[in-house]
Amino acid sequence: MARADVVLDCSDNFATRHAINRACVRHRKPLVSGAAIRFDGQAAVFDLRRPDSACYHCLFPEGEDLEEVRCAVMGVFAPIVGIIGATQAAEALKLIIGCGKTLDGRLLLLDGLAMEWRSVALGRDPGCTVCAASA
Repeated sequence: MARADVVLDCSDNFATRHAINRACVRHRKPLVSGAAIRFDGQAAVFDLRRPDSACYHCLFPEGEDLEEVRCAVMGVFAPIVGIIGATQAAEALKLIIGCGKTLDGRLLLLDGLAMEWRSVALGRDPGCTVCAASA
């Protein structure tokens, strides 16, 4: 991880996502996160090189009673995976070449049944036990 320019998380469980996030925070590496389940998808960038950027834990705190739903169990509409994966690839390339506005500070949500996108602003949690402690 220390030699990576950008990390893409395409896993389908919270334990792995949180482990990847902790490593990105430790090494101050940008994290491009993507997830898909059923007909829904989401993508976000956590640019951990920036001191004001949220981390994955700020959005989904570890240890909270979040229902673990995995696409391997719940299923996923295959085109959603492609759409989210292409979004992650675009965000990673923008981070690498330093152009455009990334999703840092936003969670992009896709409703595949209605084919509608929604963007939600993300803020850093000043009490985050992962990124606030490393600031």
